[in-house]
Amino acid sequence: MIPTRSFLFLRHGQTDWNAQGRIQGRTDTDLNETGLAQARAAAQRLTGRGIQRIVSSPLKRAFQTAEIVAAALALPIELDEHLMERAFGSFEGRLFAEVRREHGIPPHHPVNRVMPADAEQWPQTCERARSAIVKWLDVYRDETLLFVSHGGVFLALQEQLIGVRPGATNAVPYAFTVAGGAWGISEVGAAA
Repeated sequence: MIPTRSFLFLRHGQTDWNAQGRIQGRTDTDLNETGLAQARAAAQRLTGRGIQRIVSSPLKRAFQTAEIVAAALALPIELDEHLMERAFGSFEGRLFAEVRREHGIPPHHPVNRVMPADAEQWPQTCERARSAIVKWLDVYRDETLLFVSHGGVFLALQEQLIGVRPGATNAVPYAFTVAGGAWGISEVGAAA
């Protein structure tokens, strides 16, 4: 089952591992100063968008981002472990560039389909992400929801609803919108 109505999505702000190009996965890292500033900027962009509920991954980098947005919008945060980043197993802590070289993956292409046996495999990530979003949208049918999560969850949703495209930028809010059965993704509140 796929979502049947629109929602907002925000990838967490930057961490030191993001800046270094390291694979984080379930490693629980904090936002760095840039990430905190990004989260504050995202909160400004999300003000006045009618958000009624914030649902976040419990990993620190997503939760810290959600806390900043929630404070600006005066909303509580709901946690959902199904919105956590995928587990990259023995790839966690390694540089993306290093893994791409080892497996012949071009720069800026995801490492989604070349994963170690101890990682969550891509079909499971896709199913988990989609099911989590559908569950929340079904329970709160009349509310505008913001999901604060991770790049892997964004890619999984995007691939299933729209097709493969570039991933989410840190702390840039996106609207997943559906009209006439066709999905689209657009950046929320982009400066003109």
